[in-house]
Parts: sequence; C-alpha cells; structure tokens
Amino acid sequence: MAFLRDVWVVARHELAYSARRRRAAVLLLLYLLAGVAGANLFVTVLNRIEDQLAESMRIERTPTGSTTAALWQSRPFRRILTRLVGDNALAKSLLSVPPLALWYGWFSLMVSPLLAVLLCAPAIAEETGSGSARFMMFRTSRAAWCAGKTMGQAALLLAGLVLSAAGAWCVGNLRMASFASAAGARAMLVFAFRGWLYTLAFLGLAMGVSQMTRSAHKATGFGLVALVVFAALAAAARRYSGPGWRRGWDLLEMLIPQGHRLDLWYPDLSHQLPAVVFLAGLGWLYFLIGHFLFARRDL
Repeated sequence: MAFLRDVWVVARHELAYSARRRRAAVLLLLYLLAGVAGANLFVTVLNRIEDQLAESMRIERTPTGSTTAALWQSRPFRRILTRLVGDNALAKSLLSVPPLALWYGWFSLMVSPLLAVLLCAPAIAEETGSGSARFMMFRTSRAAWCAGKTMGQAALLLAGLVLSAAGAWCVGNLRMASFASAAGARAMLVFAFRGWLYTLAFLGLAMGVSQMTRSAHKATGFGLVALVVFAALAAAARRYSGPGWRRGWDLLEMLIPQGHRLDLWYPDLSHQLPAVVFLAGLGWLYFLIGHFLFARRDL
C-alpha cells in the first residue's frame, strides 16, 4: 500500500511539475495541432478527389464529404473493402465509422508514439542529470518514483489524445457538410482511447531509455532509434513471415507494439483484450529493462 501511495503522490507531483515547466501545455498543444493538421489534410485531399470525380463524371459539385458518404454506403465499395481487409466483421465495423473518424484513428496510431517518445523520454533523464532526483530518493524508492512519473506522463498523453480528437472533430464540423457530429465524436473518442492504449507501450519505451542516461537529448535519441528499429522489424516481419523457420518472425513481431496494432481495430474483445494485455506488458517490459540499470546507478 505504501508503494501505491507513493506512486500516486509522485504522479500528482509530475503533473504539477509539468504544468509549472509548461511541459503539459506543450504536449497538449502539439497533440491539438496534430489532430487539427491531420484532419485538415484529410479534408483537403478529400475535397480535391471529389472535385476530380465531379469533373471527370461531369456532374454537379456537391459539398465536401457528400460524394464520399454516398460511396461509403455503396455495396460495391463495401465488397471491395471486405476483400482488402480479408475479414467481413472488421470491414463491417470500419464502414460503420465516419470517414474522418476512421482517418483520425489511423493518424493517432501513427503520430502518437512519435510524440510520446519526443515529449516523455527526457522526463527522468533531465532530473537525474541535474541532480534533483537525489532529493526525491530520501522520500520514496526509486521504483515508486519512476513508476509515478510514468503514470503522470500517461495521464498527460490521454489528455493530449482527447484534445487531438476534439480538434479533429471541430475541423469536421467546420469543413464537411456531411459530417455526422454525434457519431464522429463517439468514434473519435473511442479511437483516442485505443490510441492511448497503443501508445502506453511506447511510453514504457520512452521511460525505459530515460532511465539509462543522464542526458535528456541522449534519451530522446535512443527512443527515436528504437522507434526506427521497431518499424523496420515490423516491416520485415510482414514481408518474411511464413511457414517453417519463418515463424520466428511472427514471434519477433509479438515483442514489438506494431505487432498488436491491427487487433485494436476489431470491434470484439476477443481481438482487443489480448492486444491490450500484450501492449501493457511490453510497456512494462521496456520500462523494467531501463529500471534494471537505473536501480544500480549511483545518482
């Protein structure tokens, strides 16, 4: 109980500290800008595609999103998407989501891990580098301090993703005549939460590398290198996995977050729950690897 109490106290202190240092404001602003920029990019590209369709088919131009909404509900398009996805249940679930919300879900899964590493990797390294971490060790254990800081950063990431969803939703309401406000809001909040669950694995990575060095810049660099390595391994696993010895790629893919990303798109818990368990486990694994070294360092 004492450990959990200390973790809670450190997490609250981390949130207050981030607010004083304006780290929280920067994180929230970046997530908001990412959500707005991503939604604007989608609407702009969609508008140009619909303009080209209207011109080539010599039909009257409709408000942005109207043509896509009609296409979204057409049977031929549904059959094409089902063949592309390879799973009827998943295709049916995706087609029930407004296009902009679906784009936001994909965009949040792509961008949020990068922002998490850039913004959270310095959290522990900068305090050990400045020496301020020594004063905390008189009040609590290293494990509780690191875990509490991780929990505080996780809360900030969740707030950032919700804010990015709100920004994307506002763009949809302002720029798309056919945007379904209520359905879009529900879908974007769901995707924001799923994106947060996915990002927790990368948060564990960021806090793990943050415990390995006293330099905030080195911690950020290590985190970015790890992101590139994970992306390369995921691409190699998709390309080279197969029968026989190639099944080793499937095992390797289970040890990186990207291997569980697709399961978060499914509507049923039979896919989502194992993915969430694996992602949480991977996040703690990365964190504990860093903490193994941090616990033996002289602060």
